[in-house]
Amino acid sequence: MLHLYTGSLVPGTGSDDFRLREAFAELRATLDTDGLLGANTTVLAARNLDPGEVVQHVTTAPFLAGARLVVVEGLLVAVGARRGALEPWQPLLDVLPQLPPTNHLALLEPTREREDRIAIERSPLLRALRAVPGADVREFRELRTFGRESGNEVARWLSARAQVRGVAIEHAAVETLAELVGADLWALSGELDKLAQYAGDRPITAADVRVLTPAAKEADLFALIDAAVEGRADAALRQLRQRLEQGSDTPAAVLAMLARQLRHLVRAAELVEQRAAESAIGEATGVTHPYALRKLVRQAGALGRPAAEAGLRAVAAADYAAKSGALDEALALELLLADLAAIAPANAHAGRRG
Repeated sequence: MLHLYTGSLVPGTGSDDFRLREAFAELRATLDTDGLLGANTTVLAARNLDPGEVVQHVTTAPFLAGARLVVVEGLLVAVGARRGALEPWQPLLDVLPQLPPTNHLALLEPTREREDRIAIERSPLLRALRAVPGADVREFRELRTFGRESGNEVARWLSARAQVRGVAIEHAAVETLAELVGADLWALSGELDKLAQYAGDRPITAADVRVLTPAAKEADLFALIDAAVEGRADAALRQLRQRLEQGSDTPAAVLAMLARQLRHLVRAAELVEQRAAESAIGEATGVTHPYALRKLVRQAGALGRPAAEAGLRAVAAADYAAKSGALDEALALELLLADLAAIAPANAHAGRRG
């Protein structure tokens, strides 16, 4: 039987390596009914792989075991979409429908890189493999944290995983963890296990998530940066002093983040003036997460290019003052936050509360 597990084959969408690997692990567990699958598993390297070698291995009967498994990762990418690429693989395509129920071929295509997705999308071998009768074909796209039709897919996955693992977690904690970590299921799985140990017999709360999850500290830093570029000096100063007192950040680190955000805002504001599509702004700035990109576009539209450029010049001046010794680093940063508030138009933080 053929098992073809791919990452996302849709342009502009990420792949979910975590669920792909879990599906493969579940396949192995299902096939290993007698504990002898390991001795009857062959892993072949995709590069320069001869089709006849695959046919030989996949048609060999299992030795004193209930199943035989042949695994190849990255075969479709290695074969590519060049002319005549399909013809050498016709013997394998012919033999797959005739395999006994004990013999299995697992083709894993994580498609981590955009180039891999393009290569596979054009692959004639992919189309032929999909047409194999009875094939187990699955595509693992990255889950979304929002969506008009699907809602928060990450939060639903996290709730289901907690239930399977017997972990009690409050709905607010699920939403908070999904928002902070995003679609990185490897990280989410680790955080869930850590939080379960911390909470013990009681349900995991949102407060637990904010205390233990490293991403929460990063989110707080982003909140500080947002307040600064939007001209909300009171909120920015309050958060800055708190983070410096706690030792969460150094003035230099905050200054670097401010410079980065303002560079993004300058470029985004230029494109907003040109009425560029949101996707074009994401490509130009490297900000691809939907929530972060929408926020960047909103900030750029409210701030405007002249104010964004003035803010970036103010950051450069503060950096020079700190590095030259003219001002203490923390003082230079506090004065910069006041300068950014004076630069920001009144509508830059309309409707926002610090």
